[in-house]
Amino acid sequence: MVYGIVALILLCQTAKGCFGKKTSSHVQDVGDSFVFNLLRMVFCILIGLALVALEGAVGALRLEWGMLLICLLSGAANAAFLVGWILAVQKNTMVAVDVCLTLGSIIPAVLCAILFGEAISIPKMLGFALILGATAVLSGGGAKRTGGGAIGILLLIFASAGEGLSGFAQQLFKQYYTDAGTRTHGVLYPKTVFHFYTYVFAALILLTVLVVYRLRTRTRGGETEKRRLSVPPTVALYIFIMAVCLFAANYLQTVATNDFGMSSQILYPILKGGCLITVNFTAMIFFGEKITRRSILGSCIALCGIVCMNLL
Repeated sequence: MVYGIVALILLCQTAKGCFGKKTSSHVQDVGDSFVFNLLRMVFCILIGLALVALEGAVGALRLEWGMLLICLLSGAANAAFLVGWILAVQKNTMVAVDVCLTLGSIIPAVLCAILFGEAISIPKMLGFALILGATAVLSGGGAKRTGGGAIGILLLIFASAGEGLSGFAQQLFKQYYTDAGTRTHGVLYPKTVFHFYTYVFAALILLTVLVVYRLRTRTRGGETEKRRLSVPPTVALYIFIMAVCLFAANYLQTVATNDFGMSSQILYPILKGGCLITVNFTAMIFFGEKITRRSILGSCIALCGIVCMNLL
């Protein structure tokens, strides 16, 4: 059952990546990335609020300080990842971006090992090492086509750190505020409440950054800076689909770890390793990025890493 959930997460993440790539082609400047992602957060907030109401958890929307801080971390990490990704994918191939994001999957595993005593076993690290090997192989093939320079690399690091910390925030929520946690002190919150507030804080952060950006560009003058920020209907549809996929993927991650007890050492590397494989095919089908021998080799190594993490 849990691997069916993992498969659904991979499907959502792959679809999100495809429509994200399509959306990135409409980004003309940094302001567009803020507007597009702010709209995505609004969609996620509406989805989350509807689920909270359906679950009858409206009374749980009043948070204590610890839960509030975890949701704030989750929102900030998601905002960083979303903006970093949509800008990074402009300067890099879709494969190169997903390859570099793999490195962020080790953040929740290491932090959970330090804070919650999740043992890092040798077989699991062997599997992760293979996934990193796949990352090295695939990034070597994408380097010539990246052309992002230092800014492109920094954006990749920014997005990778954001995604890793987002996973860590999910683990903090699990450990302190669910019945599956080891540090729970009696106050429990539904998963829908956690995700609802994640997107509320992400939206507030993006809105704040957008306002600051607009104020700064307005003082510079110039036609580009004075351009009216807007969202074409087609892009709005893409963003809505991305919002549904984002909410579903993040929600199902908490289901996998909270309800089925899947370790963070296994879940996050498997998701990134799986995306290394699926992204090659989606990049070929939808964006004309050719599958090379290097990409096939990298995908096979990633698959071996996934098998090691689950069977050894």
